Formats: sequence, C-alpha cells, structure tokens
Amino acid sequence: MKKSLFLLSASAAVLLASPVLAQSQNVSMSGIMVEYSGDVSGNGEFSGATVEVSGTFGRDLEVSGAATEINAEVGEDLEASGGAVEISGSVGGNAEISGGAVDINLQVSGRSEISGGAVDVSSGSVFSGDVEIAAGALEFAGHAMSGLQIRFGDMEFSGRADQAVDIEGNNREGIFRRRDRSEIEISGILDAGGRICAHEVRFSESAEVNGPLTVLADDEPDYAMGFDASNITYTPRGRESCRGD
Repeated sequence: MKKSLFLLSASAAVLLASPVLAQSQNVSMSGIMVEYSGDVSGNGEFSGATVEVSGTFGRDLEVSGAATEINAEVGEDLEASGGAVEISGSVGGNAEISGGAVDINLQVSGRSEISGGAVDVSSGSVFSGDVEIAAGALEFAGHAMSGLQIRFGDMEFSGRADQAVDIEGNNREGIFRRRDRSEIEISGILDAGGRICAHEVRFSESAEVNGPLTVLADDEPDYAMGFDASNITYTPRGRESCRGD
C-alpha cells in the first residue's frame, strides 16, 4: 500500500511514515520520523527530523533532516543535508552534500560538492568527476579521479588523487583570530602533485608525491624518515592566511 501518514493533530507534524510498495514512480514524504525502503523509478524527496532512506532511485534523490541516513543507488543527482548526515551507495550524476557531521562511503560519477563541520570520506569512496570540499575537520581516504579542491581547518589525507590537487587551509583561526592555524597530514598518494597551502604541513612515511607539488606554509614541511620529497617545492607563506596566495 502507499505510505500513510499519522497526524498528532490537525496542526501537528507527521510522526512516522509507514512502509510503501517495493516500486513506485515518484515518492515524496515529510514528517518527524521518516523511514523509507524500496525501489523508485523516478524521484525521491524526503524531509524530517530523523530520516532513513534505502533503495534505488531511477532519477534524483533529495533528503534533508536533523539526522539523515541514506543507503541508496541513485540514477541521477543526489542532494542531502542535515545536522548529521551518513551516506553510502552510488550516484550516477552529481552529488551535493552538507551537514554538521558528514560520513560518506559513496561512488559518484559526476561532480561532487561536500561541506560540513566534520567530514569523513571513507576509503570506499570513489569520485569520477571533480570534487569540492569545505570542512572544519576533514578525513579524506577516498579516491579522486578528477580535480580535487579542498578548503579545511584540520585535515588528514590518506586517500588518492589522480590529478593535481588544490588544497588550502583557511578555516582554523588562532587565538584572537589573529592568524590561520590550519594543519594537514598527508599519508596517501598525490599522483600529479598540485598545490597545498596551510599553517603546518606534514608528510608521513607512507605518503607518495609523484608529480610537482608546491607547498606554502609558515615553516618547511615535516618529512617523515623514508619519505621521498624530491617532487616538493616549499615556499614560505609570507602572510597570515592562504587567502590571496
């Protein structure tokens, strides 16, 4: 049967959406607690305080809520937002994800835009199109096959970037907001090098830089014993932040 909605009163919000048919053309639901599992040939749109969505969607999927959990195969575009966002699955088009705390295990064919206070991109994540990330704290363990642009406060990079990266720390200000204190640690693979700008930059023994990489920082990067830094050019940052460099 179609999802039914139970109302607290004529003016109250929806409490819970009940299960629906396994396959529908389009699904749109809103409430305090929304749960959906099924296959949709068209679009899915869900919003609520707590939202859990799983299944396949032939076209677009849009989910918003204070706490959202998504495990879906999306044929075209995905848009997800919330206070806490947890996403797994695949997206055939573009992905736009924002939240206070964001956990991603996702394969995206198109362009990706990700923002959050704390963002965790797992090792199972693969981005075929360009990726733009803005985060206060970021752990990136995924694979970026195209362009990768990151703005961060604190960051750990243990993933892989096939093309030249543009990584800039601008979002972590020191005491009295006098200057940037962004930090990044690289333990993954930068196949085509690129540009990194931050207050402090560190390379672990497992890191690989296989193309020319320019590092702008307040001090020379910290290189672990055994790390090959031959492709890195260090330039003193010469200002209180990366903005304008």
